[in-house]
Amino acid sequence: MKYSIMTFLLLTTQFVTAQITWAKSSSNLILTKTINLFEGTAVGSPSVIDDSDTLKMLYAAGGTDTKGRISYAYSLNGTTWSKYNNATPVFDVGGTGNWDSHFLDTPDWLKDGTGYKMYYFGDNDNNAAGGAIGLATSNDGINWVRSSNQPILLPGNPGEWDGLYIESPSVLYDGVSYFMWYSGIDTSYQVKIGVATSPDGINWTKYAGNPVIDGGSIYSWEGFSIATPTIIKRNNQFEMWYCGVSYYDILDNNTVDTIKIGYATSTNGLNWTKHPANPVMSTYDNPYNINESRGPWTPDVVFRPLENKYYMWYETAYGFGLATANDNFLPTNQINSSTEIFNLYPNPFSSSTTLQTDNFLNNATLTVYNSFGQTVQQIKNIYGQTVTLSRDYLPSGLYLVRLTQDNKVIAIDKLVVSD
Repeated sequence: MKYSIMTFLLLTTQFVTAQITWAKSSSNLILTKTINLFEGTAVGSPSVIDDSDTLKMLYAAGGTDTKGRISYAYSLNGTTWSKYNNATPVFDVGGTGNWDSHFLDTPDWLKDGTGYKMYYFGDNDNNAAGGAIGLATSNDGINWVRSSNQPILLPGNPGEWDGLYIESPSVLYDGVSYFMWYSGIDTSYQVKIGVATSPDGINWTKYAGNPVIDGGSIYSWEGFSIATPTIIKRNNQFEMWYCGVSYYDILDNNTVDTIKIGYATSTNGLNWTKHPANPVMSTYDNPYNINESRGPWTPDVVFRPLENKYYMWYETAYGFGLATANDNFLPTNQINSSTEIFNLYPNPFSSSTTLQTDNFLNNATLTVYNSFGQTVQQIKNIYGQTVTLSRDYLPSGLYLVRLTQDNKVIAIDKLVVSD
C-alpha cells in the first residue's frame, strides 16, 4: 500500500465574510427550460441535495398545457446539469378531482433512513387563490408515490397569517426531528415565514409562535414580502436564506422585478436573528444581464464541506442561476493565531489512521464531517502528540477533518476512506 502524508495548515481570516458575500457564476444561466409540452412555459424552484458526491435537483416545470409538474436533473459540479429522460417530469399532477390535480410547484426534498421524501405545493385551480403542501416518497429519487390522497399541511383558518394558502416548504431532518419552514399568505397577499415540526416527516404540527420571520416595517427592503426560505444546519446552528420584496419594488411598474435575499440564523429553528448586513444578494448584483430578471427567487442552498463552500441555486425569469460563497467556519476570535502542522497516515485508509502533531495537544478535539456537513465521528479530550482514528463503519468516500483546541481551529482538511 502506498502511504500518503497530508499536511494540515491553519485556517485564516479569509473565511470571515462567507455567507454574506455571494458571487454569481460566470456560467449563468446553468439550467433553462426545454421547449416541450412539460416545461415549455418555464422552470422554477430548484431544490438540490448532495447525494453520494452527486448533486441532484428537483424543480418545477410549467407546461404549455398550463399545468405544473416536477422534473429531475443531476450534476457533478453544480454548474453543468443533465435533465432526466429528456426533461420528462418524474412527478405528475393528481387525478381529476384531487386536491393537486392541476398545478405542482416549489418542491423540496431530503433523504433519510427510509428513502427520499419530497414536499410540494399543489392545487386544483391555478387561476384561483389556494393550495396546500403534499408529500411523496421514493426509493431512488425518480419514481415517486404520493403518501396519501390528501395534503400533509393545510393553510390556516380565514383571517390567520397563512389563511389564504401556503407554499415553498423547506424541510430538514436533524436526526431527531423534522422541521418544515414555509411561506404563508394572508388575504392581503402579504407573505411571511412559519415553521411546523414532525416526529416522522408525515404528521406535522404548526408552531404556536408563527410566523417566525416577517418583513417588519412597510418601508424596509422586505416590508411587502418575506418568503421562499431555504434552511441548512451546520455546527449546531440553523442558517436561513429567504427572499424579500419591498413596496417600492412593485410601486414603480406593479411588477416584482427587484428581489433581494436575506440571511438569518437560529439555535433552535424557531427564534431567528437577521444578519445586520442584509440583504446579502440582489437582482442587480454583478454580473447582471437580462437573464437575471425577476431573480434571485426561491433560493436553495447546499454546503459542500470538502470544498468549504456554499452553493446557491435560484430562479430567474429565464432559468436557474448559481452563486457561491466561501465558508465562514468560525468567527474571527475562534481562529488560532499560530500555525499547527499534523500528519495523518495512512491516508487514504481502510480500517484506521493515526494523527501525529508537531506540538503537544492539550484537551483537543478531532471531528470528522461527511459531505452533508454532519458530524459522523468525534474524539474528545486528546492529550499528547498522537491519536488513532478508527473507521467505525464509515462508508468509503471523502470526509472533512477538523482539529480544535481551546475553542480554536488548529487545522482542517480532507480525509479519504477506502474499501
